[in-house]
Amino acid sequence: MELNNESKTLFIPLFGKAIMSKDNLFLHDPKAEEIISKIDYDFNSLKQSKWLSMYMSVRALIIDELCNKYIEEHPNATIIHLGCGLDSRCLRVNQNFGAWYDIDYENVIDIRKKFYDEDSKHKMIGSSVTEYKWLDEIKCSKNILIVMEGLTMYLSQEEMTNLIKEINKRFGDVHLIFDAYTKKGVKGSKIKNPVNQMNAQIKYGIDNYQEFLKLNDNLEYVDTHLIKRDENNLTGITKFIFNNLFCGVGKSFYKMYEFKLHKD
Repeated sequence: MELNNESKTLFIPLFGKAIMSKDNLFLHDPKAEEIISKIDYDFNSLKQSKWLSMYMSVRALIIDELCNKYIEEHPNATIIHLGCGLDSRCLRVNQNFGAWYDIDYENVIDIRKKFYDEDSKHKMIGSSVTEYKWLDEIKCSKNILIVMEGLTMYLSQEEMTNLIKEINKRFGDVHLIFDAYTKKGVKGSKIKNPVNQMNAQIKYGIDNYQEFLKLNDNLEYVDTHLIKRDENNLTGITKFIFNNLFCGVGKSFYKMYEFKLHKD
């Protein structure tokens, strides 16, 4: 399969979620399990630690919960998943949304269509998120949620600024959920990060929500979330290391954010 360096990183969270789902830890994701059993890719080449797989799964679980909360508060909302990869969030969350759009590079969507079906509520669009042609294919609703998981770090600050500007110009009011490296995390990723084997470049990070607010005057801060999950079925030393060491260190490297983007 022909994928660019950034696209190849989709296998890291996919594998992590599948392994954790098989072990009944954190996330129930039968679609991820199915895909890794069928797709032509050597997952052993990732050399992925169990800690990273846990981390990827907890990240996905927290974002799923935030999506569920938004859908419960805004039935029939439009959900736009930018940089969706092969993720199954469209199947994992509350199905009371009005429309769901999965967006990624055309070659990623070509692979995705082998495992997912489109219907009246669910559409897949092949486009770079920074080319903006996907914006014209979205049928707007009053309530729009945009999810960017594992995406912002591959964009430059200029690309991130322009993306927010174009989203605001097209839709007006939207709710944003995304994860981001801190600047320390960006530097650390050059030393040890599984994306390095794919020659993908981590470009963008923010240390706090105030930095993101500077990208657009119409942004409003909502909340910050850490990769932390005390309620899990880990036991013994594994539970201690994950909750107190791995996730503890993660606070200075990685966070998730919610923002509102208002009309001019």
